[in-house]
Amino acid sequence: MSCFLLLSLSLLYLYFGSISFELISSIVNFSHEPWYFLGFFFIIVVLLFKVGSAPLHFWLCDVYEGSILPVTMLFASAPKIIVFGVLLKICFFLLWDLSYLWSTLVGISAVISIIVGSVSAIYQKRIKRLFAYSTIVHTGFILLAFLACSLESVKALVFYVIIYSCLTVVLFALLLNISTVLLVQPKYLINLSGIGSKNLIFSIVFTLIILSIAGIPPLAGFFSKFFILLSLVGAKFYVTSLIVVFFSSIACFYYIRLVKIMFFVKNSKNYLWITNKKVQSTEFIISFFTFVVISFFLHPNLLINFSIVTSLTLF
Repeated sequence: MSCFLLLSLSLLYLYFGSISFELISSIVNFSHEPWYFLGFFFIIVVLLFKVGSAPLHFWLCDVYEGSILPVTMLFASAPKIIVFGVLLKICFFLLWDLSYLWSTLVGISAVISIIVGSVSAIYQKRIKRLFAYSTIVHTGFILLAFLACSLESVKALVFYVIIYSCLTVVLFALLLNISTVLLVQPKYLINLSGIGSKNLIFSIVFTLIILSIAGIPPLAGFFSKFFILLSLVGAKFYVTSLIVVFFSSIACFYYIRLVKIMFFVKNSKNYLWITNKKVQSTEFIISFFTFVVISFFLHPNLLINFSIVTSLTLF
């Protein structure tokens, strides 16, 4: 994919003499030139690969599984913010005249991502592979904002990225906390069995984060998905909205199954429990981002207004 990115940038530089987005947009409208379209088409494909959207998602699960937890936590949050920002800038700033083309391309990738991630995660027994397919589903939700192609969808996209990044950091910080305390990394879902009876506070926080990622109301994750669906309905994509809601309901199964394993499954061979009273650095991360997520109940307009201002500053 790096070769495709290099090829696309070479095509743009060959035709325009620059790869500055501002300079290209200020020259003249080249939207009907073949090199213009081909160059940005390759860039969009590369960015879809970078965020792990289907059908370019096959590498994501292996990277999640093979990386250590701190690297996975960083990889699952920070780069996606940058990539989605670049993709948003390209589509809504440079290729607005070709919105009927890129919105269809990105929209198809979004729907496929939600379907593939929701169905494939049901059969996963490894924790990080489960969250990898969950990431594919959330990537699909974010890409649906490009299908709606409106200012409301941009606001919903920014809001979703903020909530998703916070939830991802908390989720992997919780897993990292287990590894730090016990010097053992939980690999399988069954390794989390019975934690609800051994460390209630940890289990409650983990459950809140999981249910928020699943989109259970009235948690913050529900509102992020709700705003995306609202922008879709506003753009009259009714069938797509029904498909997304159906497969999101399927995705709730493996999240609720994880909660069930923690509280209602007993495993005498389970070696994971948290009794260490020493404060770990990951606990500060968990506390901070959990406060950010929970504070949405207290001051929802603060985060919504921040998303609106951020989306407006992109243009």
